[in-house]
Amino acid sequence: MAGLDQLRWAGHLIRQALDPVPAAPRSDEYAAPDTPASTAASARDKVASSYEAMLKQNSQRREDAITQRTRCYRYIVACAVAIGVLAYLSLSPHRIVLWPVVLPSVAAVLAFVEVQRCKNRIRDASCLMDLYLDRLRRARYQWMGKGDPGEDLEMDGHLSAADLDLFGEGSLYELLCDVHTPAGRETLARWLQQPGKPEEVVSRQQSIRYLRDRIDLREKMALVRAGKADEYSWNAFHSWLAAGPIDFSRWAPWVALLLSFSMVTAGASWWGGLLQAHVALWAMATIAAAEGVLALWLRGRVRRVMEGLLLSVDRLKAIQKLCELIENAKLETPGLVSLQNRLRGLPKGVGRLQRLLVRRDALRNEWFIYVCLLLMWSTQWTIQIERWRQRHGGEFQEQLRALGDFEALMAIAAYAYENPDDPNPEFERDGPLFKATGLGHPLIDPARCVRNDIKLSDETQFLMVTGSNMSGKSTLLRAVGLNATLAWMGAPVRATGLRMSQMKISASIRVEDSLLHGLSHFYAEVQRLRAMLDHATSGPPVLFLIDELFAGTNSADRRVAAEAVIRLLVERRAVGLVTSHDLALTEIAEKHDLAGTNVHFSDTPTAEGLSFDYHLRKGKLDHGNALKIIQMVGIPIE
Repeated sequence: MAGLDQLRWAGHLIRQALDPVPAAPRSDEYAAPDTPASTAASARDKVASSYEAMLKQNSQRREDAITQRTRCYRYIVACAVAIGVLAYLSLSPHRIVLWPVVLPSVAAVLAFVEVQRCKNRIRDASCLMDLYLDRLRRARYQWMGKGDPGEDLEMDGHLSAADLDLFGEGSLYELLCDVHTPAGRETLARWLQQPGKPEEVVSRQQSIRYLRDRIDLREKMALVRAGKADEYSWNAFHSWLAAGPIDFSRWAPWVALLLSFSMVTAGASWWGGLLQAHVALWAMATIAAAEGVLALWLRGRVRRVMEGLLLSVDRLKAIQKLCELIENAKLETPGLVSLQNRLRGLPKGVGRLQRLLVRRDALRNEWFIYVCLLLMWSTQWTIQIERWRQRHGGEFQEQLRALGDFEALMAIAAYAYENPDDPNPEFERDGPLFKATGLGHPLIDPARCVRNDIKLSDETQFLMVTGSNMSGKSTLLRAVGLNATLAWMGAPVRATGLRMSQMKISASIRVEDSLLHGLSHFYAEVQRLRAMLDHATSGPPVLFLIDELFAGTNSADRRVAAEAVIRLLVERRAVGLVTSHDLALTEIAEKHDLAGTNVHFSDTPTAEGLSFDYHLRKGKLDHGNALKIIQMVGIPIE
């Protein structure tokens, strides 16, 4: 029955992967009209087909291993029966003949060994099935809501994370995140929120290109994972590694060792008859009292050492295997070789800590606990763990960061493999510059994504985007911001081509009021724009993305305030896009000293309502559609 259940489970995974269920978009603004599918299989379709083939292959391997395991169980039962029968027949009053049971006993042992091998094959095949099912969902854009949203990693007060959907369900982080350790989660989140330096990004691009086709390495890394990365008690472990030294005094471990040795000596002397019982018991009681006093004196320090070390031995073992795998992998780019060098020695250090934890945890064995208490077992091994932390804690932190960097590169490389038509951007020293052709939204299925061309430079520092409701203005802002984020991570971008200079991204798209903090929507927007202006005063130019500028005030004030903000941004060499329904704001882009251009999205009335093509056009919009949409939902307007 167990074997049949496992087979049904494998079949369910394959059916789940192959069902053509479309993924629901994160919001209505993510939707785009269906475009005619190409008759020729695209590169992404080929990737998805290869994942389907690997899923089927590993499902078959799993079924074969389950069948083989069932067969071995039958052999073991048959051998046990044969051993019993032959043993009974071999009995005689004068002697016991054992040689007839040797052959079935050997067969039973071999069958048991094969059972363990089958279990390992079942585990590995199941793990790879999970891997390819997850990658197949991403390749088919059915991944939203099924991965790690990473909301706990969003930086407070970040000027674009919430606006661009960097974190949360259906976010860029969820799309990219395929890491095994919290170090990888933290690195990926940091790259999303902090643009890298040009030389760092170019190095990442080289590493990602090399790792893109290393499916074998992705499989090996998946086989050594232990649980989900977000389940680790990572913050406490980091704090433990970085904490100041805990002084146990130089003499404390030696006294503890001496008392333990004395306790063993007294017990052995009593057992061997060298000491009378009352003398041995008196000596052991005196030693136990001294141990108790020392343990109470060291109790607070022992507790402080162990409170931060919440990673289990299994977690450490997974980290050790990952490091060994990376250390022994064949890597050729300078960036990857540098990461390998940073990881040198980490497996040995992790192995040492792992062995110390195993010995310390022997105290939890109910058969050994009393012996441990008499030998000050926990205290002595805790002191050794603290010595390890003082010697290797700083080095260990740096090595874990290297592990996180490698995992983040692998995650982006998998994304690049599944989107082979997405190119790497080109970086320019002189700026500001953002020139994209065929720019699309990376969170929308490429088969449905409508693309546009965008150019921002000293000649055109901002685009005033007008358009009717639901025409795609906010989606365009997010497409620009997300592709700029991908570019400065080192990832490929959703475009046919992108050239850009180093920029900082600031957005005012999803601004919310707060009853708790007493903020109206308008005041919250003003605060965001103030932070954006401050962000533009130093460092690389700012790429600003502003949706419905000052929508919460009257038209006259809005016109004056909008021009003032845009003028300040332009004076600070910032470039970006501003959207608005208010056609009066299009006059700002017509001022020659502001280097702006009017562009718009349009709609077409149909018998069913409205049709949108989501293509960006030059000039300003000459009509609206609010009344039409209100009538479409059944609200009469006279």
